[in-house]
Amino acid sequence: MKFNLPLIAVILFALLSASTAKAQLLGNNERYAQYVSHVNVGLEGLYTMNPGHQIYTGGVGFSIKYQYDVTQNLGVTGGTGYYILPAKNQSGNPVQRADFKMIPLRVGAKAYFLPEAYFGGELGVAYVDPYVNPLKQSHFAKTLAPSIGYETNHLDVSFRYENVNHSGDYVSFITLRAAYIFNF
Repeated sequence: MKFNLPLIAVILFALLSASTAKAQLLGNNERYAQYVSHVNVGLEGLYTMNPGHQIYTGGVGFSIKYQYDVTQNLGVTGGTGYYILPAKNQSGNPVQRADFKMIPLRVGAKAYFLPEAYFGGELGVAYVDPYVNPLKQSHFAKTLAPSIGYETNHLDVSFRYENVNHSGDYVSFITLRAAYIFNF
């Protein structure tokens, strides 16, 4: 999967425009009326998709995110974490694969289309081990992660697709994330 920067810019502009229109339609969102900064800490279950499902099994992850509410219906996010996808090593196979480990650093936004439901999107870089593309021998890859979620004052549950791409080779997976929110 190749990144198309003009398409990403159009999507982000649409999200920003939609959140402004929703703010006028939905009125005051009381959920975060007294807090503008949030940190959430979550556990994630990962399921690999093409091409990785032949190579890796389902995995687990841990993440931490910071959110700053720009408006009542738009928050800017930044986060990191640690994810691991165990390799499917079959007995009798002379080539043993290493587990896929990743530490991402992402920035993005959340646009609320209902008072507690949102669309999110993040992009960034990730340190991966082993290499996504062994010929390039670089541990750094681009990551793109759109999501949809639901949150209350202290709970955030989201479903996310993540693509980790390096020079045309990629690993993709979907995650289910449950997180606890700290407001300040």
